[in-house]
Amino acid sequence: MSDSFGLDERIVQLKGLWEGGLAGYTVIATVKDKDARPREIKEYRDDAVFAIKQLELKPDGSIAAVLIEPVPLAQLAQHALTHRTMAGDGPFPVDEAIRSGLSTDSYQQKIPAIRTWLIDICQTRGTVTYSDVMNRFGLTFYPLRNAMSRLGHDCLDAGEPIITALIVDKDSRRCSEGLQAEFGVDDDIIERERCYALWGAALTPKQALAETSRGASPDGADFEQRVQRFAQVEVRPQQAAFREAVFRACGGRCAISGCAIPEALEAAHLTGRDWRQGHNTANDGLLMRRDLHALYDRGLLWFSPEGRVELNPLVRDHYGEFEQASLNMRPTSAT
Repeated sequence: MSDSFGLDERIVQLKGLWEGGLAGYTVIATVKDKDARPREIKEYRDDAVFAIKQLELKPDGSIAAVLIEPVPLAQLAQHALTHRTMAGDGPFPVDEAIRSGLSTDSYQQKIPAIRTWLIDICQTRGTVTYSDVMNRFGLTFYPLRNAMSRLGHDCLDAGEPIITALIVDKDSRRCSEGLQAEFGVDDDIIERERCYALWGAALTPKQALAETSRGASPDGADFEQRVQRFAQVEVRPQQAAFREAVFRACGGRCAISGCAIPEALEAAHLTGRDWRQGHNTANDGLLMRRDLHALYDRGLLWFSPEGRVELNPLVRDHYGEFEQASLNMRPTSAT
């Protein structure tokens, strides 16, 4: 498949073997069901690998490996010092035009797809292993590590839980030490719970209605529970305090739409305010529904000096109901 993640890596590997001069080896595995997609390995020989003599082109257009002898794993390092594959006959028989462009060295193109997949995993409160990610997106170890770093820093900058906490070791079912070293996350289990709280399954309409009715008053135990639910999904302590302060100042409701469902709300920093510079008080932010926050950050929604909503013409068809709406909490401009 030309759009398969990992295709480019396989083409590069085959081309290297075809040109010869490499210490090429392979394993032989049998599948549970040869017609299944994807295929699952039934068994393979785990005490030896097979040395590749040469690659050859079959009449049906497929590429096959001509094997020599099995090499016990204990002798592999010594064998690889002298073994080299022979060059294939003729030019490499794979059309370079089928390359997908999603090669290992362009792993950054895969990052949005990885993020979307991990958010889907949150819907079932699941986890995935490092091998799962590498196999699904055609990544080797170092590109995977770089992709995880990029994903984590994107989350950190957005004030979100570190979504790579969902990627765990297959044996321990825990994250590597890198999560703590790079992002200061001391407990990956708690971090996963924050991910589930933020990106988990959406509330049903009945649940949403119940949440909205319970959020009618900023007084009492229900409001305090909603405050805690809203604040707990943050990563940085100062961000949790900021979220709680903004939530309380806005009475637990979106300042634009009036939405009172904690899972649908975000504490938005006002234009000109930055958490890195210590702007983390209630006066530095406004409580907004997530989609409205996204419009605000992208300059498609802003506020007049009188505290009314103004919209870019590009979004009026979908959000026109909010144009010129008065804010529940009037923002102040940063100086």
